[in-house]
Amino acid sequence: LGNFRFRLASRDGSHAALKIAQLKVASSPDLAFPIASAFVKGKILHQRKLLLRKQRKLKDESLAEDLCRIRVLVDKLPSLTTIESIQGIEGVSAALYFSHFNKLIANPDLQFKGRSRRPPLDPVNACLSFGYTMLQYAIEAEILIRGFEPSIGFLHQPLAGRSSLTLDLIEEFRPIIDSFVLRLINRSQLNPLDFEYRTGQSLDEILAAEYDISDNSSESVVGCFLGPTGRKIFLSAFFARLREKMFFPPRQANLDLRAIIREQVQHLARVVENKELLYEPFIP
Repeated sequence: LGNFRFRLASRDGSHAALKIAQLKVASSPDLAFPIASAFVKGKILHQRKLLLRKQRKLKDESLAEDLCRIRVLVDKLPSLTTIESIQGIEGVSAALYFSHFNKLIANPDLQFKGRSRRPPLDPVNACLSFGYTMLQYAIEAEILIRGFEPSIGFLHQPLAGRSSLTLDLIEEFRPIIDSFVLRLINRSQLNPLDFEYRTGQSLDEILAAEYDISDNSSESVVGCFLGPTGRKIFLSAFFARLREKMFFPPRQANLDLRAIIREQVQHLARVVENKELLYEPFIP
């Protein structure tokens, strides 16, 4: 339950023009760079919003300082010139963000000591990784429907077995999973008995931990994963979350999350085909 098995796809060749345009943009640093920068900007600003919301109650001095640091990192993005420099900013910002993530958790039974993956080492990380994976499946479905080539990204470089464009698009949506996981944990919808610890990783477990088919983990590492009951609870809540509506500024309307993902994929297609100038990430 919750593991990827197979996909049904047509042989429709009606999107050849989009694929050609996608390859052209991905092959040109000048064209790919603004899109890659927008993905990272959306992610960082969304993460910062989550921390700001909690800071109103916490009034934590160290968190206030790091919120300023994150804002400075965002302001640096327009001056950067390489994909590697964008990834560096994203990495520093993520480290600052996750250094305060445990302050967002109100459940004493499920605490967070730092981001870990392949395998996740605690229940919170298990939920984050599983949630990111489920969201990636939803995003990749929309990418394929629109006619993109999933393996060709703008921020993430092509790599055998990796859906680089999916990894690009999920960046701005990752904080939605973060807030969703916080809701599950803080409302005690999940408890320690909903998780299991085991050594080694099968292909399914790797996919469940992070959307990556490479096996670079050590067999001696003990990972934490959602158990059968935990997966049922998580998936039921996850699909309900996909149906929840949020305000989507470009449409000036409330749309569910799946529709917003579809809108963003369509928006990206228009940018790639040079029908719109700049890609604007979705920030609730």
